[in-house]
Amino acid sequence: VLATTVVKAARWHVLLRTCSTRATAMRSLRVLLIGQRGNSWLPVRAGDVARAALIGPQTVGGFTAVLGTIVVEKTLDAVMGLAVLVGLVLWTPLPSWLRQVFVVLGVVTCALLVVLALAATQRERAERVVHGLNRKAPASGQARVARMLSGLAMGLSLFRMPAAACLALALSVGVWSLAALTNVVTLAALDIRAPGWSTWLILVTGYVATFLPTVPAQVGVFEYACVLALTAAGVDPGPALAFGLVLHLLVLLPPAVLGPISMGYEGLGWNRLKDAQHQHLEQDGVHS
Repeated sequence: VLATTVVKAARWHVLLRTCSTRATAMRSLRVLLIGQRGNSWLPVRAGDVARAALIGPQTVGGFTAVLGTIVVEKTLDAVMGLAVLVGLVLWTPLPSWLRQVFVVLGVVTCALLVVLALAATQRERAERVVHGLNRKAPASGQARVARMLSGLAMGLSLFRMPAAACLALALSVGVWSLAALTNVVTLAALDIRAPGWSTWLILVTGYVATFLPTVPAQVGVFEYACVLALTAAGVDPGPALAFGLVLHLLVLLPPAVLGPISMGYEGLGWNRLKDAQHQHLEQDGVHS
């Protein structure tokens, strides 16, 4: 699990380099751990906003540029999830509910890819359209909107850098492969016999579950996603639930332990972190 986190941090650092960040690789890792802890315990994935607030001051394009890199990060994960689902649908007997997940994830992934493609190939045209619309806005807000959109476009510009895009995609394959290996090891440790494809099904259902509005740490929802995946693979509900509990603990452990350590290294407390988020949201005109 820790290796997966390190590879995620390496991928994010590659994405941050597309907008000329001055943050080091180690700081990207620390901020990612802080963000993961925030996503675990705060609502509406506030940890991702915290990441942008912490790295933004060191990045050309600022807060919104870093938000753009996080959108690209989620898009790469969606592409990986869709690729896994395609393989599962083609080569394994899956329940009907998973095909509905396939459709939803496919639509979301295609929408994100269109956004990235437009940001890469039609940036100048989009800026002209936005500039024309922006002229109708109050004069006091025009500069803020222009700055926000320019930063966001910069963060979304991965497709304009083929070498960085290939490296980020390769790291995404590494992230998902390590996560699948975690599932394999956990199943073996609990002596649960399941077909090999179930490890990938667990990944997809768990990934989709992370975006559902739930209680902090996704208690119950993550476990239910694991039970759904394993019972579809022929595992009894009892062992499937045990697996979900153990895997959830493993996933939460690195940010729970290393997140506070990273916050201490950065000189942050929860109140200061929340203040930084609110300050950047107000400065860039981003409202929840």
